[in-house]
Amino acid sequence: MVDTLKIQDDKLYELEQLGGRSRVTFTHPELNGYRVYSEKMESIFSKLKNMSLSGSIPLMIKGPTGSGKEMVARFLHHEVDQSSGQYIAVNCTNMNKEIFESELFGYQKGAFTGANVAGHDGYIKQARQGTLFLDEVSEIDLDIQAKLLRVLEEGEFYKLGSSRKEQVEARMIFASNKNLAQMVKKGQLREDLYFRLNVVGVEIPGLKDRREEILPLVTTFIHAYNEQFQKQVRYIQGKVLKFFYFYNWPGNIRELKNFVTQIMIFIEGDTIRFNHLEVKDEIDRMQAKNQGDSLPAGSRSRSEIINELIEKPFDLEDFTLEIIRQTLKKFGGNKAQTARHLGLKREQLYNRYKIDQ
Repeated sequence: MVDTLKIQDDKLYELEQLGGRSRVTFTHPELNGYRVYSEKMESIFSKLKNMSLSGSIPLMIKGPTGSGKEMVARFLHHEVDQSSGQYIAVNCTNMNKEIFESELFGYQKGAFTGANVAGHDGYIKQARQGTLFLDEVSEIDLDIQAKLLRVLEEGEFYKLGSSRKEQVEARMIFASNKNLAQMVKKGQLREDLYFRLNVVGVEIPGLKDRREEILPLVTTFIHAYNEQFQKQVRYIQGKVLKFFYFYNWPGNIRELKNFVTQIMIFIEGDTIRFNHLEVKDEIDRMQAKNQGDSLPAGSRSRSEIINELIEKPFDLEDFTLEIIRQTLKKFGGNKAQTARHLGLKREQLYNRYKIDQ
């Protein structure tokens, strides 16, 4: 494994130098491709093994978007519980209340106008002898939260339109990237549900708090895309490795994987060099390409500025927003001039960076 503190900018590093051994062994084929390279994550998986005899106990997974919450849920389903039933994953964000309720609990025939004449088994029943994973549970409507509380406390539920009690036969796993305690204070999450959800919980740190995973993950993704896209990438320039390692990745593993995907789709040759980072739109804007060809004498080049930035961790989103704010101030609040000066579309100021129209 390469010592990140001794990486040389222009040196080329072989992929084999960057990889690492996964600290957790996955045996189920559906977990093929998952890797765990940090002590923090190894500790979480080790803790989960203690839940093998407590299939009726729910698990609450907290952590930022893209940090690997579903990997943890799948590990509990496949490796710990070794469930024979289905793994059902549901994202609760922006779900219509009525539709979500009918899909979660199911319904009897004739339960409502437009209902399937044969009735419908909801997610809870579909996951019997398996796992139901409800992602972003904090987004569930308060009325449905009350019914979900009964599911957790009594282990039972009713289909819509039915008076027949049914038993919960699935492991329930919940996840959220929100501060649930704050949501309770704001009345957005039931306090009794909050305490019931937190009987057993794990918290997944963001990628910036487990940087030792970054370069091995990059290697894993490149190997996979070499095969998928019929590429032959074998080397990475040192300056690229520094960027990967020191950038804070606010979108976590998902953002890192998407970035590597972009590079691998368009790259030619066997080496990822610093110019390939231009596929990342934040880098394009930071370099302000539309004005960078005529720097005044004595000014530092874009490359020098970037080299200085990536010597230590920094938040690229905050940096980009500060550039936009300063440029907006320079042009007296004129958004059209600001956008032109930074090589942006006005819609990007409004939609991505939330600059008021």
